[in-house]
Amino acid sequence: MQISMDYLLADIAWRPFIGARWIWVISAAHLLACWLCFQAGRQKRLKPDGKRDSIAQLFWIMLSFFMFLLFLNKFLDLQTLLTISMRNAARTGGWFSDRKKIQLEFIVASATIALICFVISTLLLRTRWRQCGLALCAAVFLLILITARLPSYHQIDKLLYHLPVVGNMMNAGLELAGALLVCLGARRALHPPSGPNVAGDNTKLLTNQATQT
Repeated sequence: MQISMDYLLADIAWRPFIGARWIWVISAAHLLACWLCFQAGRQKRLKPDGKRDSIAQLFWIMLSFFMFLLFLNKFLDLQTLLTISMRNAARTGGWFSDRKKIQLEFIVASATIALICFVISTLLLRTRWRQCGLALCAAVFLLILITARLPSYHQIDKLLYHLPVVGNMMNAGLELAGALLVCLGARRALHPPSGPNVAGDNTKLLTNQATQT
């Protein structure tokens, strides 16, 4: 049975704007993380052998794009639009009564994909863990958080939005913490901590190359 997009969106009470004030804070954190990751990607990085480290630069550029998508999602509330569209599709397609099983399968599949991406990224960045590890872990955490709450599974909604006292601040706090950790990781990559084996590594390599030429 073919379902038209116009039909799915017809009854959706969704508008691209921000409601609660704390969403502005999370959006700003995503945007700041996007900018810091982009700056980290622009910075010239060298391997220990003096060659250009294109993998690290690609990682930061891709992470910058990911954080920009999260900014758009939060700023325009796109997740609500997608969740309501999926709910309407379930009703129209006749599988709304089986939604819990499908929701759980979606969460498990999304978490599995996120973990696979984490393992692959860890292998690619294994010699760059000092600079990229924190941001990578934070990004995977955000990916799991976003995809887990997307299907609006009851148990996860209860944990994120309906806990006694904290209410929906649990969800806001986790997402904000993830974005700030990405910011911290990008800042560490831009300004490595001082130490005998860390500070000035790239500068020394550039200086040695200039001397040799």
